[in-house]
Amino acid sequence: MTAIFQKIEPVSKKTRLVTTLREAIISGAIQAGEQIVEGKIAQQFGVGQGLIREALIELEHQGFVQRTPFSGTQVTRLTLEDAQQIFDLRIELEPLAFWLVGRSATPEQLNELAELAGKSKAVATAETLDSFFDTHLAFRKRIWKLSGNRYLQQTLDRLVIPLYALYLIRRSRNSEGILQTVLECVDHQEKILDAYRRGSIDEARAVAREFLTDMKDYLGTRLLPTE
Repeated sequence: MTAIFQKIEPVSKKTRLVTTLREAIISGAIQAGEQIVEGKIAQQFGVGQGLIREALIELEHQGFVQRTPFSGTQVTRLTLEDAQQIFDLRIELEPLAFWLVGRSATPEQLNELAELAGKSKAVATAETLDSFFDTHLAFRKRIWKLSGNRYLQQTLDRLVIPLYALYLIRRSRNSEGILQTVLECVDHQEKILDAYRRGSIDEARAVAREFLTDMKDYLGTRLLPTE
């Protein structure tokens, strides 16, 4: 019989733990600011504490938890003022990443960015918000990496990723506003790519700055409403 199925990759325990904990955070079963005790979680899941630690490290990379030395791990909690301060830095730093990419990106790299933008647009059209935030963040993370400045990349990773996690956690508070913002994100990506194709790197930088300034203005209304 001709093979018609692909092999199914086994899902690791860590992946299942990350998925389960992420869903609990997004649903509100684990609240923002709540302390996560590795030993208790490990006992509930019936796994070793080391595996829980690995899952929490992955969730930290995704922005859903914050790990502090000697204080443990908490679900990410950002106030409106926190988010505004993050955007003050983003407005200054992230447009630089877009400018650096425009200065040195190869046709292959631009095609890669266009593919990521296309995926974002497809899931935005389907109003699949979880997938949209994943793909839009992937687009931005690729920009940070292609900038060639690892210090800028590391800074933006630390600043921005927790915001995306919070958008997912609190998206149900204002779904209409979030959906409108999603459409503006898609438009922003297309304007950036258009500027790159025309070789207008200063325009790409200006587009990025304008977009981030608008996003900051939406804080407290469309994005991150006060608790």
